[in-house]
Amino acid sequence: MTTIGERVKTAREQRGIRQAELARRLGCSVNALSMLEKNAITDPRASRIIGIAEALGVSADFLLGLQDTAAAPSSTRPRENAPHEEQPPAQRQRTRTAAPVGGERTRA
Repeated sequence: MTTIGERVKTAREQRGIRQAELARRLGCSVNALSMLEKNAITDPRASRIIGIAEALGVSADFLLGLQDTAAAPSSTRPRENAPHEEQPPAQRQRTRTAAPVGGERTRA
């Protein structure tokens, strides 16, 4: 059974990406990525796993060992280049008038 670190390293090397480049894309240090690949970090947080999967073009399930093939992730988020549906313009809320403070009343 391979570890998450071994799967990250294998996927990174298959794509010809250096540790420094992947770390830059993830916004982490090269040391943190190296520790993950060497299994010094055995339980990375979910956001890190998702970031690695997106950067390497593999599924988070593959990195976690839940699937054997490194299939591309199926994302529920809209793609940046995907055409967006036409949204109706937002309506502005009416400005409210503040109530008098502490029972003070103005005299006219």
